[in-house]
Amino acid sequence: MIVGEGALADERRSRLRAADARVDTCAPADYRPELLDGAAVVLCLDESLAENVAQAARARGLMIYVQDRPELSDFSMPALARRGPLQLAVSTEGLAPALARRLRQELEQLLLSGGQALDDLVAEMVRARGGGERNQLTRLADRLRIAGRIEIDP
Repeated sequence: MIVGEGALADERRSRLRAADARVDTCAPADYRPELLDGAAVVLCLDESLAENVAQAARARGLMIYVQDRPELSDFSMPALARRGPLQLAVSTEGLAPALARRLRQELEQLLLSGGQALDDLVAEMVRARGGGERNQLTRLADRLRIAGRIEIDP
């Protein structure tokens, strides 16, 4: 069950459905604790309902994830940067959601800067994988270079 709406709820629903999960959602305005009955896991993406949804989920013995509230969550979810089939995950194990989000934004820009050359490399790797050639995959991966460094403003 996802309690929330908007782009984030759509993205989480998509990720869960890609893993073959059955996903129910409700808008914050429609939330009632009994909507959690029958769920296995609850994701609350609405700050105004965070504590109420967490309490109702725990009362039902359900695992709960509350967006940006690790103290109310039973697990954390990585921030994902994507470009085609390429996914980079960032996790701070729920300790620093803002940092994970910022790193994801930077990684998205990095993936974007790879442009068509990165898309071509990934496509070539997918084709090589179909042939089961591990050495070829390693050679292709070794072509990738990431230039730059982490900088922190004072």
